[in-house]
Amino acid sequence: MEGLSRLVAESLVRHGFEAKLDPRRIQWSKWSRCESSFSVLLVPGKPGLFALAEEVIAPGETAATGGKRMLAVFEIAETDDLGISLGRLFLPGGPLRERLESGRCFVRYAVIEDDSQRQSAHEAFQKWMTSSSDTASGLGQSNEFVLKSPPFAGNASLPLAADGELQTEISPPASIPSGF
Repeated sequence: MEGLSRLVAESLVRHGFEAKLDPRRIQWSKWSRCESSFSVLLVPGKPGLFALAEEVIAPGETAATGGKRMLAVFEIAETDDLGISLGRLFLPGGPLRERLESGRCFVRYAVIEDDSQRQSAHEAFQKWMTSSSDTASGLGQSNEFVLKSPPFAGNASLPLAADGELQTEISPPASIPSGF
């Protein structure tokens, strides 16, 4: 099937059609807990994208989420082999190993065979991550100070009011691409 999609894409390019991948149409796997190398044994050895997230609110912890778990995405990466790349995250001395083994991390992946489509989708998600972290950290807002070392593991900082108190009103992050 991958050969057929590559033939179609090459044919479209030959006839002047640019076949870009819409990141909203990516077929992602379900989120699965990522706590040891055994967690990723069934991930295919194919090229694609993967996303790592950490649980920030457990299921049933607050009524605001309707009893659902809330995850914070902290990494989106592209790779030529999903299975090997995810397995390498658990190698001794790996930078994310302790975080992943905490039992609070989840992973999902999408197989994308075409190099240009995979890179295009990765760029789109990196832009989303940047805009989301800017919004969540309040970097674009005036009269605010930002903590240099947030008290939680993540990529965003907490915005503070001028008097040093934690702000209670934070604008919502940029919307996540649908299908993610």
